[in-house]
Amino acid sequence: MEIDRIALKHQARERMALTDPKFWVVALAYLAMTTGVSWLVSLIPLPETQGVQIFVQILLSLYGTVVRFGLCLWALWTYRQLDPDVNSLMQGFSVSGRVILMELGIFVRVLGWYFLVAFLLAMPVFILLIGGAGAGSGMFTLLVFFAGLIATLIVLQLRYALAPYLLADRPDDGPTAPILRSVQLMQGWKWDLFKLEFSFLGYELVNGALSLAVIGFFLSQAGLLTSGIFTDDVLFSQALEVIYSAPVVILSTLVTIPVSLWLIPYRETARAGFYDARLLAASDQMDRPEMPPL
Repeated sequence: MEIDRIALKHQARERMALTDPKFWVVALAYLAMTTGVSWLVSLIPLPETQGVQIFVQILLSLYGTVVRFGLCLWALWTYRQLDPDVNSLMQGFSVSGRVILMELGIFVRVLGWYFLVAFLLAMPVFILLIGGAGAGSGMFTLLVFFAGLIATLIVLQLRYALAPYLLADRPDDGPTAPILRSVQLMQGWKWDLFKLEFSFLGYELVNGALSLAVIGFFLSQAGLLTSGIFTDDVLFSQALEVIYSAPVVILSTLVTIPVSLWLIPYRETARAGFYDARLLAASDQMDRPEMPPL
């Protein structure tokens, strides 16, 4: 059984259209609570010590994790037509400890499996390289190795993708049960979720093109958009200063907001629909009676 991706996305759009306040208001509030807060914090004069900077970044990361969980709640309630409002984004703070522990548990598991797979993949690569493989064979082997690492990371992220929705449904189960339950629900379904996620790539490419257009404009105005920007160290360092300057960072982000106001709620609601479809399929399998032996 496969999940009808086209029908699922159609349902997501229909249910987004019924929200009050509108989905783009929620998306704008989410951006203000995440990107906007990060910008405000960056304007605060903080000590230049590395410890303080790391501490602030950790706090922002934890805060963003809880807000993202609130967005998952809004998307799940939207798909189930429960009429959520903007306050849904704040609901994650009532279970912030469980949300953070769950995300930490996912991070540790992903990191552990990633390094294990990387070690297993590195052994034959190392043997081939020290065995005197040719330049062409060595380059191909390295490309396969890095492709394997990327594929491993994608699979691991898909493995735990449903954990936030499971925690949203049953927060009293604690931070570990949603992780284990997500592994069960995603067995044999990672490819379906990957296709759903990949179907939003076009929107990401549009946002990337808009950001690059802004960066290219400022580099052109500074006279740095030349063919030697990657070969001349001085030009390259000057280009980096322009790219990471406050006006460029702010404008290259603001120009993506129109697309993001549609993409963020659309993708999250579609994910929530995938989660509900998996719950329904899993419940059908559990309720299905076993056939008697022949």
